[in-house]
Amino acid sequence: MKKFLSMVLAGIVAVGLAGCGSNTKKGGKKVVEINVAVSPDYAPYESKDKDGNIIGFDADMVKLFPSYLNTDTTTYKFKWNSMSFDNIVTQVQAGQVDLGISGFTYDEKRQVEWSKPYTASAQVAVVNKDSNIKTVKDLEGKKLLAQSGATGEAAAKAVKNANVTTVKNVQQIFSALTAKQYDAVIVDLAVANNYAKAQGFKVLSESLLDEKNYIIAKKGNKEMIDLVNKALEKFLASDDYKKLTDKYGLKKLEK
Repeated sequence: MKKFLSMVLAGIVAVGLAGCGSNTKKGGKKVVEINVAVSPDYAPYESKDKDGNIIGFDADMVKLFPSYLNTDTTTYKFKWNSMSFDNIVTQVQAGQVDLGISGFTYDEKRQVEWSKPYTASAQVAVVNKDSNIKTVKDLEGKKLLAQSGATGEAAAKAVKNANVTTVKNVQQIFSALTAKQYDAVIVDLAVANNYAKAQGFKVLSESLLDEKNYIIAKKGNKEMIDLVNKALEKFLASDDYKKLTDKYGLKKLEK
């Protein structure tokens, strides 16, 4: 799913980020606040409702994490910090946030800690319903659009003789496709299906790249990623996992 990432900071858009993993005392309990970076333009993984709240699969998953992690002495709270996707890794690496949860797929070039995978994904092509493009091979030499910093960008650039353009926001991608400025757009499968259902696009059945989704933390922060893995292990074994993947149309991991 999302995302191959430039390591160049293009300007910090999250303002006033709190200290990472900050601890306070409340009612005799230690309260651990974990700051999470998110790019809320990637429904059904994450987006914003009309009141500006983060919603989607990742949001519902993270809401469950405290129930898996809280103890008699410690309470965990997760705080969302919105920013453009191509800033998340840099912010995680700089220690400005604790975690990046925004449909990340594995890339060995990213110098971060990786959690266990939590969903399966793929990069696919989306076209207008009247398009003559039927297969991935038909994409050769065509004008393609993808999200900058996403693995969809790399998948698009791997298409022979394709003319690839990138933008930061996924909503811009589908607006451009509707306007027929491009022949096809390359995005994650769940995102493709979400927009296809809502706006009548066609999703090619053949994927360009098969992937899995992960949570990231700062390189060397084993304690944080171990905590996340503990929560993920319980989430994947729960009934909630099936309910949420079904609700949002995401692919479950194969056992």
